[in-house]
Amino acid sequence: MVRQKCWALVIFGMLLAGMLVAANSTAADDTWQELETGLEIAHFDSRTHAADPKGDLMVLRVEPRIFSLQLFTTGRETKDSGRNVARWCRDQGLVAAINAGMYQADMRTHVGFCQVDGKVINGFANDYLSVAAFGPVDQADPPFRIFDLDETPLNEILARYKNVVQNLRLIKRGGENRWQPATDQWREAALAEDRRGRALLIYCRTAWSMHEFNEILLALPLQVVAAQHLEGRSPARIWIDHPAYKAGPEAPAPGPKLPNVIGVVRNLSSRPPIGLEGGPVTDAAADSPNEQ
Repeated sequence: MVRQKCWALVIFGMLLAGMLVAANSTAADDTWQELETGLEIAHFDSRTHAADPKGDLMVLRVEPRIFSLQLFTTGRETKDSGRNVARWCRDQGLVAAINAGMYQADMRTHVGFCQVDGKVINGFANDYLSVAAFGPVDQADPPFRIFDLDETPLNEILARYKNVVQNLRLIKRGGENRWQPATDQWREAALAEDRRGRALLIYCRTAWSMHEFNEILLALPLQVVAAQHLEGRSPARIWIDHPAYKAGPEAPAPGPKLPNVIGVVRNLSSRPPIGLEGGPVTDAAADSPNEQ
């Protein structure tokens, strides 16, 4: 009789554990809205880290084996001064668009090194330590990866990937916050990579210091392993152009014209970028970093 009671308790415990796991899985799944296979969106409250449909921090999670990331940029040989993120999506048939990074005072040229489909757009590599790469030459390589330039030389990345964009590093590979506490705060557009190699397009409308913002990313259930700064303050924008996404009043407006964006496209409907032109640049109009 005692043995039967023990077995009953064991079975009950197993059933209870299973129910808890199922409940937790459901709760985790409820965090993300699947727009379609390989494309999910979530909103969080950056102060409490809780999932919140009206939260100030938006994350678009992209499976790069289903959706490609592409760089789109405006060439200096045209009179085109760029377009806002909504117009980039409409003109290029993008599912989503976000800043590709900071740009020069000419309102066209990317601040760091930039290569699109193997063509160098800006050959000047500054001291920023993060590079996002996509479009691998060898399909055995990950379709998307964020590299640390103090760990992997730029030339090695260029030999492996057709699309390369250099930006300020936020989080070093391995989930290491590389910014020191500071008083400067701004809203943020960022690009991150998670443990499964998925791309995270992130926009936070609340102003935080970069140290605080990194700590928020690492505390959220995103499994961030690396991240880079794309843009801050007013130019920071994201736009999602998908029929399953219904933007609320808290969603960011299209905002100002941007010369360069990272676009999300379905792998079967990718289009070539427009108006490309390369050339070295020697001056950088950007905020001074305190990343180390």
